[in-house]
Amino acid sequence: MSANVPVEPSLTPGPMTKGTLVGGRFQVEDHGPSDALGQTWLARDQKTRKPIAIYVLSPQLAADKTAYDVFRDEMRVVAKLKHRGLVAIYGVGTHAGREHFVAREWVAGQTLADLCVDRARTGQLLSVRGCYNVIAHTCKALTSMHEITCHGALRPSIVWVTKTGRVKIGDLGVGLSLIKARRWQLLPAEEQAFLSPEVKAGQLPDARSDVFGVGALLYVLLTGRSPTMEFAAPSQVHPDATPELDAVLLRCLASDPAQRFATPDEIVQALLPLTAGTPEPEGIDFGANVEIDVDIAVSIAPPAPDAQGPIVIPVSVAMRTPTPPRAAPPAVTPGLPALRPQQQPSAAKPAPAAASGPDIASLTAQLTKNDAPRWMAIKDGMDHGPFTARELIKAIVDGEILEDHGLFNMATNERKLVREYPEFVEFVQQYKIRKEEREHVEALARSSKVEKRSTAAKFTVLAACIVGVGVVGALYMMSRQVAKNREQAKSMDLAALYESGQVKISGTAGILQHTAHAGGPRHTSSGGGPGGFSSYEDAMNQAMELGDASKGGGERQLSSADVAGAMNRNLNSMFSCVSEELRQGGHLSKVTIDLAIVGSGHVAGASVSAGSAGFQRCMTAKVRRVSFPSFPAPRMGARYSFNVD
Repeated sequence: MSANVPVEPSLTPGPMTKGTLVGGRFQVEDHGPSDALGQTWLARDQKTRKPIAIYVLSPQLAADKTAYDVFRDEMRVVAKLKHRGLVAIYGVGTHAGREHFVAREWVAGQTLADLCVDRARTGQLLSVRGCYNVIAHTCKALTSMHEITCHGALRPSIVWVTKTGRVKIGDLGVGLSLIKARRWQLLPAEEQAFLSPEVKAGQLPDARSDVFGVGALLYVLLTGRSPTMEFAAPSQVHPDATPELDAVLLRCLASDPAQRFATPDEIVQALLPLTAGTPEPEGIDFGANVEIDVDIAVSIAPPAPDAQGPIVIPVSVAMRTPTPPRAAPPAVTPGLPALRPQQQPSAAKPAPAAASGPDIASLTAQLTKNDAPRWMAIKDGMDHGPFTARELIKAIVDGEILEDHGLFNMATNERKLVREYPEFVEFVQQYKIRKEEREHVEALARSSKVEKRSTAAKFTVLAACIVGVGVVGALYMMSRQVAKNREQAKSMDLAALYESGQVKISGTAGILQHTAHAGGPRHTSSGGGPGGFSSYEDAMNQAMELGDASKGGGERQLSSADVAGAMNRNLNSMFSCVSEELRQGGHLSKVTIDLAIVGSGHVAGASVSAGSAGFQRCMTAKVRRVSFPSFPAPRMGARYSFNVD
């Protein structure tokens, strides 16, 4: 169902009940959960037969014209969000002229609020690793959301763990509209405690406001305590929590937004090394295994922590001043605004999260389902079309329609550039890859002609030298010297051509099926690289943080063509190593490089089979800077080879 299709007002009279047909499309089947802002109904889409949620706003909120106008505006924004960690919005409408509702994705599972109630009843705390997994998924979804908006009102009642283990953030646009309309007091007091201090002071929320919300969620998950209760450091309450974990939490909850982490990604970077060594949960934390997506996990630990400024305790919010810690955490005197400076996670810009690229076949099948000629392309000031989705995809991949061309969806009256439609971004990338490979082949053909002309010229010079020699003995000696000079010139000329980019050599690649060696990693010929960069075997034998919350995530790796394409594009930069080896008198024939590539597309380790130790160090330093496309698997091995004749 399109997120941009408006829901027409229902003509069905009377209040919403079981069996009511809403908007001429959604048939109500049963009651769902309710909260202070509205009532949820389980309905079924009569066109797709999929279950959806109809969220009917409370009469108090619907009657507030200011709040409702802001609410409608926010719904138009969040309907554009498409991420598996965000509850999808399908549209808004009015039933019987008086009940305003949102049609959104139905989530079958348990909220964190319900989970905390269950845990409080049994007196059990969640594992530190389980808390991290939920927070990491939440942060990943927020990162996607922050590209166009923020949430503003994170709280346990709107974060879900599905029956399959997926973490989803709900209430998109609803809480934010309350804040923008200055109506956040409509939330219960328990939930108001999760709002950031600046929001309560009347400021509009931003990404750092959501960082505060993430910190409040982490506090509740670790301690099982409400933020309205007296603050207790997690290291005082949880057996596996540490003072370093306290520091990360307090930085999230700083009353001054400038003292917090700048982005949700920074929270994940700071938490990962503190949770990697914690015990695995006994049994199941959430009723489903909530594990970490491969593209969330960081295979190489973040830099060592360095000192930061003082962390401000959030005394201005409902969380009260912390009681003095038992031992390791710094002492806190009630009423003081800050802790003593202590070791903090580095505030350096975190490595970007790898994107888990969509499956092209599935994406094409989704776009071409019930296909119809509804797309018009605008290029060179003229309309072209209409196209079906399949025809449009082919035109994009072939380069007939470019990312800067306009695109008009006649079904929804939506008009914007091709690159602004998320469903077509992957096909734009496919065109760019094809174009780059085509240009590479053409450049290779041109350089081959240059090399042939250069070789012919060399033989002409050599023949002239031979003709000029009249004495047989001198001819013999001269021929040996000419042959030696020719080899040196060939090496130096070829090196110069590579360094200037006039010659490009393509190598071949294959995928390695790596099996960890018993007794720990073993070193290969290239040994340790610069700056701690490891060998292929060491990198492949390192333990990694893995998993997918739904336990159904793909493990797709790069293909041989993907590896070869990336390496071929960077081969010229590596030839300075080759030319130096030739100048030193080294002999290279076939160079083989084993690569350990992590899911983010970075190279974690490499081993080079040919040449001197200096050549191997030079090559591993070059390979370290190569970037490959990201992929869902945690890591993979590949072998790349090229010949030096």
